[in-house]
Amino acid sequence: MMDARSGWRGTVLACALLAALPAGSASARAGAVVAEVAEVAEGKAAAAEPFLGGFLKETRVVYPLQVAGWEAAGEKLYDAAELGASVRYQSGERRDRWIDVYFYPVGVVPASRLDQAAKATLAEIESNVGVDGGYVEATFGPVRAFEVAPGVGKGGPIPARSADMALQREEGTYHSAMALLVDRLYYVKGRHSVAAGAMERDAVRRTLEAFMAELVAGTYIGSTGSCWSPVPVDALAAEADEPADASMSATSDQGGGAWLVGDRVLARDPSGEAAQTLSVLAMAMQGRLYPGCVGADPHNPEVPEGHREIRFEYRAPSDARRDGGWRLAPARSGTG
Repeated sequence: MMDARSGWRGTVLACALLAALPAGSASARAGAVVAEVAEVAEGKAAAAEPFLGGFLKETRVVYPLQVAGWEAAGEKLYDAAELGASVRYQSGERRDRWIDVYFYPVGVVPASRLDQAAKATLAEIESNVGVDGGYVEATFGPVRAFEVAPGVGKGGPIPARSADMALQREEGTYHSAMALLVDRLYYVKGRHSVAAGAMERDAVRRTLEAFMAELVAGTYIGSTGSCWSPVPVDALAAEADEPADASMSATSDQGGGAWLVGDRVLARDPSGEAAQTLSVLAMAMQGRLYPGCVGADPHNPEVPEGHREIRFEYRAPSDARRDGGWRLAPARSGTG
């Protein structure tokens, strides 16, 4: 059975996919994905179906072991697929200070959904007030917008949200902050807390924002699955004329031709170089190339020295090694 966190993350994921995916054949596929996500969130997913209906099949996250003076101290892997994994960073100067970073799948999400997801995170924290082992009291600052640069050559700024808070436990009060963004089909969330007397709330938030900016710039996230959806290719008879209404065309060195007509490619040789190249180009032109989706086949990115890899492999439950319809492959650490 899923806990409250599983439910709201599944709901946010379903809404985000429904709102963001383009029209036509892509939206038809999105409808199936959204239906699958809704079932997963309620614990009713069909036993034969993989998580997200195959929209994501594998993901590789390669993250830095050191970020802005913080050092990775360990990973936590969650049984439910939609909860992903987390990494705890420890301060190099103050060993009693931590930042927890969470990676979990979300799909294609417009920036407008960030506010909703950030408020849901704060509501989840607030739900622990008065619960045994939870908070005695919690007060929250406003949700703030900021941006994170993804790194050189990786596109434009990534919208993000943050908020500061004061959390009172029986043993004392803590100043805390939350930061959330969407990076290449995944939510990346950070949490940072310190004793109230050690740092002001606003300083905790600004520290976390700076940390997230450096983390994202040094992190690789790549996924495979049906998120990679080149435009379909149909055969064009040898005796047929070239389509007059083609919006784009390509030819190969062997003389084969291919033409983009609407949402399909017509080609003399559907398996030829011209047809396959135009199919991928049209995918990007029509908004079907999703950020972070790197292909249909499994891949193993480079793990540089000072980095570590988390592998997510989403499979049908019958193939999974763990409950929840997914498995986590062994991680790799860079050795240079």
